[in-house]
Amino acid sequence: YYFNDDGVLVSMRYDNWKAVFCEQRAPGGFKVWSEPFVCLRVPKVFNLRMDPFERADVVSDQYYDWATKNVYLTELAVMKSAAFLQTFVEYPPSQRPASFSIDQIRADVDAKIEEKMKSQSKQ
Repeated sequence: YYFNDDGVLVSMRYDNWKAVFCEQRAPGGFKVWSEPFVCLRVPKVFNLRMDPFERADVVSDQYYDWATKNVYLTELAVMKSAAFLQTFVEYPPSQRPASFSIDQIRADVDAKIEEKMKSQSKQ
């Protein structure tokens, strides 16, 4: 299982297979740190023995035809990942992932504003 720096499960490997749930679409360089991951509605599946560079979806015009005929691989990846993620209920992470954006700060400020508005309306 592979998690990105935001704590999001982005892919998993099972035997020769890899399922990609979210992908980084920036071509490289520092942009990979500033651009967000794009989570897919349907995971991409690659056979790492036959396609070690995970390029089938780009270089083959038959990838999505193959993917629809082998949808059981997607289902297997989702079921295995769901079972793995369920373990975090009993054994939660010790801390939240760090953030390099203002999202967490903004959520904290919004919560404090909401709290202040509630206390003012009670007066």
